Order: sequence, then C-alpha cells, then structure tokens
Amino acid sequence: MILAQAPIERSAITTLLLSAVVCTTTLPALAADPSEFSRAEKLVFVDHQLANVKAPASLRYTFVKSGSLEPGFEDEVRIDVKRKGKVCCTVDGNFLSGERKMKLPEIEEAQANPVILYFLERDIREMERLTKGKSGYFRKRIRMTMVDEAKVRDTKISYEGREVDAQEVSLNPYETDPLRARFEKYAQKRYTFVLASGVPGGVYQVRTALPGALPGDAPVLEEVMTLAGPAAGDKQPSKK
Repeated sequence: MILAQAPIERSAITTLLLSAVVCTTTLPALAADPSEFSRAEKLVFVDHQLANVKAPASLRYTFVKSGSLEPGFEDEVRIDVKRKGKVCCTVDGNFLSGERKMKLPEIEEAQANPVILYFLERDIREMERLTKGKSGYFRKRIRMTMVDEAKVRDTKISYEGREVDAQEVSLNPYETDPLRARFEKYAQKRYTFVLASGVPGGVYQVRTALPGALPGDAPVLEEVMTLAGPAAGDKQPSKK
C-alpha cells in the first residue's frame, strides 16, 4: 500500500485518503500539477512529513479522550518507521491499547506521516458508532471541507523547551453539511491539525472537539493526540 504523496491527481488522493488504513489496494501515483491541491491538503496529507525522521525510528504520541458525553481515558499511539532495502519509509502503527487497540496495516513508501490517517480512521469509526451513520459519508465530508473550507494559519508551538514554527489547519465538516439535521448533535464538531517541520514526523497534534452548549462550557467530547517524542533511547535529529 502506498500512502498519498505528491504529485498525484486529486481523484487519486481523495480515493486513498481516510481509507488507506483499511484497504489493501495499491493506487498508482499519477502525474499532475501540485497546484491542484489546496494548501490544507498539502499540509495534512501530502507534504513529506517523515523527511526529518532517520529510520529506523519510533515516535510516540499521547492520546487523551475527555468530555461529558462518555467516560474519558488516556492512552498512547506509536509509529515505527523503518527501511526496506534502500526504500524509506515503511511504517507500522500501534494505535491505542487493549480493547481500544485499532488494527492497522503496514504502509509502504510513506512520505506523509500516516498517524493522521490513523487518527481520522478511528474518529470516523467513532462517528459511525455514535450516530449510526455511514463511514463513507463522514470520510466524504472531511475530504470536501479539507478542499473547500479548511482554514490555515501560522502559529507557534513549544516542543522540548523551544519555540517552533507551525501551521494550524482547522475545519468543521458538518457545520455546512446539507444533511446537517441528521447529525445535528455533532454539527459543531471541529477538527484541528497542527503541523511543524521542526518536530520529528512533522505532526505535532491532531484534535477534535465538540463544544458545549454555551460559550465557556467544557467540550462535550474532545480527543487530542499530541507528539510525545521519539521512543526511549531513540534520539532523532530535530530542526533548531
């Protein structure tokens, strides 16, 4: 399986995105003008986020679920980046643990960090569970708003005691949904991706939040995955 990488047609990337982690079909890379992608798509799904990871390496992410909707928990996500021959990179993922663990296939020739796809795949399965809707529909909404409605802004993060330049991509897939009434309870759900080339793997944080009824209320549901750093004993070079 090949993770989406530039340059390829949007038709190819949109077929692959958010289904890459649950299918075994390899899709060919088709030549196209990279300008066909929105800035949000490039940042989240296309950029070579693994460029600063020296394989073999392992990256850890904390995962925290909270909110009033359901009991929360804290867990961990791990991706293992390795070479196969002269090719880099092949990625294995361990997403959560115990009964929450999500089975993931190995992704070959990855350039973008698949931890984003893993997070979104779990999110889509949760939306399907909570709403009884169809996973394909939720994938479509995320994809469409990533192209047409996502907002991108420059920001800064703190990582290992230093300030790092980053980009934040945010979207509300269900706010403008023509079928919003079917999922009204989740219409204000917001997705935020924080990307930074100066941290290992290029992905600092991914989070979703369903706000409370009133301004200032705690979120009804929030899930946050944040880079903790290389696995113990695995020091990775970082951009100063």
